[in-house]
Amino acid sequence: MRRLPRFCLIFMLACFSAGLTGFVSAALAAQDVRTALAVPDATVESIPLQRDDLNAFYSVHNFSPVWNFSGTENHQTFVTFLDSIQQVIDYHGLDPSAYPLDVMRRLEGSADDADHNKLELLVTDSLLRLAHELHGDGDELEHNYVGWTFHRTPLDIPALLAAAVEAHSLGEFFGGLSPHHPAYATLARALQTYHGIASKGGWPLIDTAQPLPLKPKQSDPRIAGVRSRLQVEGLIDPTQSDTAASAPETIPADMYDDGLVRAVKEWQARYGLDADGLITPKTLAAMNIRAEDRVNQIRANMERWRHMPDAYPPLRYIAVNIASAEVNIFEGGERIYRSPVVVGRVDRKTPFIDSEVRSMIINPFWHVPIKIAQKDILPKLRKDPHYLEKLGFVISGHADDPTGANINWNKMSDKAFNFRLRQEPGDQNSLGRLKFDFENDFAVYMHGTPHQNLFSRAQRNYSSGCVRLSDPVEVAEILLASNHEPMHAEAIEAAIDTDKTHWIGFAKPIPIYILYWTVFADDSGAINFRKDVYGYDAMLGRNEGFNNLQKK
Repeated sequence: MRRLPRFCLIFMLACFSAGLTGFVSAALAAQDVRTALAVPDATVESIPLQRDDLNAFYSVHNFSPVWNFSGTENHQTFVTFLDSIQQVIDYHGLDPSAYPLDVMRRLEGSADDADHNKLELLVTDSLLRLAHELHGDGDELEHNYVGWTFHRTPLDIPALLAAAVEAHSLGEFFGGLSPHHPAYATLARALQTYHGIASKGGWPLIDTAQPLPLKPKQSDPRIAGVRSRLQVEGLIDPTQSDTAASAPETIPADMYDDGLVRAVKEWQARYGLDADGLITPKTLAAMNIRAEDRVNQIRANMERWRHMPDAYPPLRYIAVNIASAEVNIFEGGERIYRSPVVVGRVDRKTPFIDSEVRSMIINPFWHVPIKIAQKDILPKLRKDPHYLEKLGFVISGHADDPTGANINWNKMSDKAFNFRLRQEPGDQNSLGRLKFDFENDFAVYMHGTPHQNLFSRAQRNYSSGCVRLSDPVEVAEILLASNHEPMHAEAIEAAIDTDKTHWIGFAKPIPIYILYWTVFADDSGAINFRKDVYGYDAMLGRNEGFNNLQKK
């Protein structure tokens, strides 16, 4: 049996097994509960209640109260209960303002039966809310996230909670609601780490007004602040012999020494920056993002995890992380391929996608979407009327002037440009030499590209929404390995060299997930952060400063 996390054991053993549950027949009557829930906009102490869920829960118990708040022993149990609720909130990064713990403490201390009746409803309402949040039933992400279709398997939370109360198995019930994937537990641990940093005042902010970059061997008063900043996150051990902190007699505190250069490079890599050791404006801007904002960034990623399907991920799949601009391929649960990709610009976001890669095309044609033609190609035609001819485009249905040599592009408005453009296969084709198809509502696919220079950049948001691969031949070789007649790289390259367009289906279609993770652990277990380029974290943020993650 899977071991429950520590907080669930506390929640189960110290709270509910101690006797807080049990029907109460003395002061609180079923009619009181029924009457309170009969009001359309039911509230307790001005706190809105989940009336439908509460009615469903109490209908199982004939609207009888289920919690016992009488007696000294139950008072201690109730105190532990609230502490357990707080631990669950903290562990999962939930919004504490949604749980009126202080109100419940006050009502529990009252001798008034009416207050205990209110407390009865608030306790149940809080447990229902907690269950829904742990199961990802909170924010409706599809309203803000382009392409989001991911959902957990629906559960009848009120009925399951009622059954758990009856069976005294609330610990097991709540322990089974949140994601069980190790990545979620890793984020939970990171949350505690960065929350601890924030609670101690965070890290020092470093002056960005003075000239930058700071280079190795350079002396600058800000170097001490950089060193302190990295010590907070554990990238510098103050006892190391080659740091200024441990050898002030040989290395000045304001010198950018070799030990700090190594730590800065590691920090830059963890934060998705150019790991060149130069302390640039981008590096300092990322260092100056508050610890509280990093806490909220972790919370946002945990929220997205709580919405992922229970079966995610399968043992074999492709995963594209938009935020880190990276693709991974997994077989048998183990990663067998990893590479940088280019993803959509902020104004042309790569959507969330849950699909299957079923086929590929060698030497594909590119049928240019009309919006891309209007926004990207028409401006180039106004500068160079021979642009279509130079890059191998033809205008469909325009046999008499296939490259528009006789059209005055400067007199044509964007809206009037309704030509259907097709780019011929070749080295200049925007799709490269290989295109991988999967069903989706956005005409998005993975493909090669002639622009290999973009893959060396730390920030790779340059496409119009599709995913550009740096080595599509290797990806093709992996996906074709399960075909009756596998193709190795040499055979794929030979097929490309024919310049003929060729479609190949995959005997075993592979699931593909295009997602957005701005916080994750690398192979060494170190927590990595990425810029919230699409603002998706900020949409789940709970303070104004969190929006800085998108701006910096």
